[in-house]
Amino acid sequence: MFSEETGFKLYTRSPRKRNVQVSLKLTSMIDMFTILLVFLLKSFSAEGQIVTVSSDLQLPESTATRAPVPSSTIAITNDWLLVDGKQVASMAEVNSARHLLIPNLANELRQLRTVSETVGNMSADMGFTGKISIQGDREIPYIILKKVMYTCGQIGYNDILLTVMQME
Repeated sequence: MFSEETGFKLYTRSPRKRNVQVSLKLTSMIDMFTILLVFLLKSFSAEGQIVTVSSDLQLPESTATRAPVPSSTIAITNDWLLVDGKQVASMAEVNSARHLLIPNLANELRQLRTVSETVGNMSADMGFTGKISIQGDREIPYIILKKVMYTCGQIGYNDILLTVMQME
């Protein structure tokens, strides 16, 4: 066919119907989603805070089944007393103290309580709850644990949770 306006020869195609069948290969996609799902389930914790234990601690074993709750943590190691990972007092100071109250720990807990109460004034959902977790090696002397618990109680942290390893 020739166009008189342009002077070019025009070609027209005859309409053909193609019978093309497309099939999806879902096997690879299902494998990929399964791996992704397993990864997300392993990395997601629906129970709340995951407790990280210091490498030099061996927690006592227990048959308790209560899940950990979000709270500040006191770790009692062989060398240091830590509050949320911050060194508060050396174990030499704690051992040599004649009184049950540990002054450095008390000061740190007072600061934590003040921060919690301030946040609680701004938000109704959060605030000071009086909960604190204690992580201690199974071999720590009872008098140290007693001093730590006494100090917590004096500052108002009366809901004391002892972190343990669950027996399998």
